[in-house]
Amino acid sequence: MNDYLNDLNLIDLISEKHKRLRKEVIKLWLEKKGEEITDTESHLLAMLEIKSMTVAETARKIDLSRQAVHKCAKKLINQGYIMMKCIEGNNRDKLIVLTEKGHEYCSEMLIIKRYIEEEVAKEIGHESVAMMKALLRKDWIR
Repeated sequence: MNDYLNDLNLIDLISEKHKRLRKEVIKLWLEKKGEEITDTESHLLAMLEIKSMTVAETARKIDLSRQAVHKCAKKLINQGYIMMKCIEGNNRDKLIVLTEKGHEYCSEMLIIKRYIEEEVAKEIGHESVAMMKALLRKDWIR
């Protein structure tokens, strides 16, 4: 694996690390709760934790079709993570909002991510993690 990583450029290295970190987050979630949540569903729930949105707004933000977001939302509704809420004065669109279970999921995910971040910090040092976070927050592409 290290030989493979040695030959990668920055973009592919970041992608590989992201893929491994996401896999670890999902693994820990499954061990804890046992209910499978896809990356897209997880992303949708995280966005809704910040702000409730319509299907159209959500689709634009995560760069998916409305149909894909609607399918994802239906599954999350059936699992009890979200619900659709009528918007006063708007008969066409509905707001996607987190249920209590959805808020609990987001809280649990934050705990898992903090745990993994701490494990990474033990491996590479807290200063390196802080520097990496600072670098990743910068706008590199103009």
